Amino acid sequence: MNQKQFEEEFGNGRDTRRIPLRVHLKGALRGLVQPCINPRLFLSTALSFVPILQWLPQYNFRENLVADLIGGITTGIMHVPQGLAYSVLAGVDPVYGLYSSCFPAFFYMLFGASRHTSLGSFAVVTLMAGIANDNIMRLHGASNSTGAHSHLLTTNSSLPISLSPIQVASTLTVAIGIVQFAAGLLRLEFLASYFSDPLVSGFTTGSAVHVLIAQIDDIFGLTGLPKSSGPLYIFTRSKDIILAAIDRTNYVTLLTSIVAMSFLHCGKEYLSPYLKKKGLTLPVPYELIVIIVSTGVSSIFDFNQNYDVPVVGFIPTGPPTPALPVVEILPDCIIQSLGMVVVTVAVHISLAKMYAKKLNYSVDTRQELYALGASSMLGGLFSVYPVSTALGRTAVNVSTGSKTLLSTVFSCALLLVIILWLGPLLKALPMCILACVIIVALKSMFQRCEEIKSLWRISRTDLLVWIVSFTSTVVIDVMEGLAISILFALLTVIFRSQWPKWERVLGTKNSHYDKSMPEEASLPRPCVCVFRFDAPLIFTNVERFVNKVKKTIDEWEAID
Repeated sequence: MNQKQFEEEFGNGRDTRRIPLRVHLKGALRGLVQPCINPRLFLSTALSFVPILQWLPQYNFRENLVADLIGGITTGIMHVPQGLAYSVLAGVDPVYGLYSSCFPAFFYMLFGASRHTSLGSFAVVTLMAGIANDNIMRLHGASNSTGAHSHLLTTNSSLPISLSPIQVASTLTVAIGIVQFAAGLLRLEFLASYFSDPLVSGFTTGSAVHVLIAQIDDIFGLTGLPKSSGPLYIFTRSKDIILAAIDRTNYVTLLTSIVAMSFLHCGKEYLSPYLKKKGLTLPVPYELIVIIVSTGVSSIFDFNQNYDVPVVGFIPTGPPTPALPVVEILPDCIIQSLGMVVVTVAVHISLAKMYAKKLNYSVDTRQELYALGASSMLGGLFSVYPVSTALGRTAVNVSTGSKTLLSTVFSCALLLVIILWLGPLLKALPMCILACVIIVALKSMFQRCEEIKSLWRISRTDLLVWIVSFTSTVVIDVMEGLAISILFALLTVIFRSQWPKWERVLGTKNSHYDKSMPEEASLPRPCVCVFRFDAPLIFTNVERFVNKVKKTIDEWEAID
């Protein structure tokens, strides 16, 4: 029986009508124009673009306020050490980490629909921002080679103004928002499906290696190490650290780092599980504790003057002055931002969908692109570096019982208290403590190596994507590794469609079919050959399909 005979006997259930292109274009144009001429539709569109206008009037204070308060304060406490620590990766002063934890999250609350994701500092994106910051500073003749506290400009700059690292970081943030918002307008949210979990997992784990190497010099108290980048730079960096550590290690800094990391590790791995068994549901802010204690000890014994331990230094009080991005470097920032856009969107969308499904609500991918874009564009006006959703903070936000995005208000309020009044108290905080916070936080990323076992059982191709993503990111560099990872993942899609798996079940012509017998229920009917081709039939695999069908028919006809 061929397709024509089958349709004559059983009917054609397919809709073969083709809609002309002009109809599609007319519908798309109508969708853009109607909200502008219909007041009611305009209001509906505006409400959908700003979800807080829908859910805030319906907010149930009795059921949700206490849970949001507890969750928001807890998440805000996590923001403080992470914001201070990750600012070093971005190449800016620690105070800008507090700004980055506060303002983008507040703007996301206005435009976002995911109730539990926590927008703020994220190690991988911050590392990529630091690399992009250096590239742009170097491209325009500026220098950021002396660390986060440097904002030098050499005389060969092509810009009419002085350029500081935070100006570049803020312009990068705005550029990321422009790309994300444009992707939403162009309805490119479907591209997020190409960033598979193995790709993102392998890339973030490989990036964690770079983050780890970047913190080792602070752990040993090493300063003045040359910066390097490009293929194999991680090995050059490791060699420089080893050679410098032999005779330049600051042993007070090293001892402080060992004590801090031991406290963080033991607290998270042993004390927290014990307290949880005893009924304590709220997480203990070990990072904040170690920051407070180390700042006090450093201030009492004057670590900086007596033992030459690098410290954070003066942190100004008061809100940041809003400033427009540097337009002259915006085109370069847009180019440098593409990799960060990919990581930010992939991580945020995956976490938003995961927790929405788990907690029984829905998120609109396109609206999330708008929300990420708006939060970056508006947040970039307040001296911030690029941010993203973090798995650890999001998990804590969920576990502490947050119900809605209103929890962000309490997180931002806590951060504003520190920004407005308490910042100078952190003047004596050793820089090595921030490195310890980052290193201990990387454990969750390195634990993704455990996915190799499950990928081996589920899909060898996905395992290969993970390995290529991890290896290329570690060996070459973060930006180049991301490009290679995406390219290889797309190639696997082509390979799977061109050389798909196929199976066939052959029924003997003289066999008897009895569906009442369980052991024979899975067998085909007599004179039936079942052939399955695990791919859409397209021009790249049609020849293989024909050959396999002919081979299957020959085998079937040869059965007695």
